[in-house]
Amino acid sequence: MANPLRVAPLLGLGLARAVTSRARGNAASAAETLRRQIRDRATLQPSADDGVPHGAGEISRLSREECMRLLRTRHIGRFAYVARADTPDVVPVNYTLDGKDRILVRSGPGPKLLAAQRHARVAFEVDQIDEPARQGWSVVVTGQAETATSKDNARMSQQIRPWAAGPRHHIIRITPYRVEGRRLN
Repeated sequence: MANPLRVAPLLGLGLARAVTSRARGNAASAAETLRRQIRDRATLQPSADDGVPHGAGEISRLSREECMRLLRTRHIGRFAYVARADTPDVVPVNYTLDGKDRILVRSGPGPKLLAAQRHARVAFEVDQIDEPARQGWSVVVTGQAETATSKDNARMSQQIRPWAAGPRHHIIRITPYRVEGRRLN
């Protein structure tokens, strides 16, 4: 923001003070909004004024250990990556976990494999939703993708059984750097 003392001769002292005062007011309003959002996210509890109907479930955060346990209970997840021209893509995939909490996905040639070959940052999501009961859980892993070596490919290929037909001779390995989950009860 321009120094009001330097702007004053150009705009007139009264206008410069008004601009400065308005900027301070905008900053204070933005800071209060940010504090409220941080407080709301930290609690993850519905409040009386958030528009959620009474009797709605409570959201709770899951520990990393619980997230990893839940990931081991499923075999289908969604792989999110940036395809060509900065376009995000999300696709369902079969997966398993190795002994080091890395996610393994079989892949054929195409944009998923290209993302792994360039060591892209990716996201992986798994959930279980019970719509009639309005409850469930979701785990999101953010990490770096890479392709497994040929030696690892042969060993890991036996661990993942793809549902879709077609050549899937490559293994994409996602090494997590953030694992987050939530449960709605």
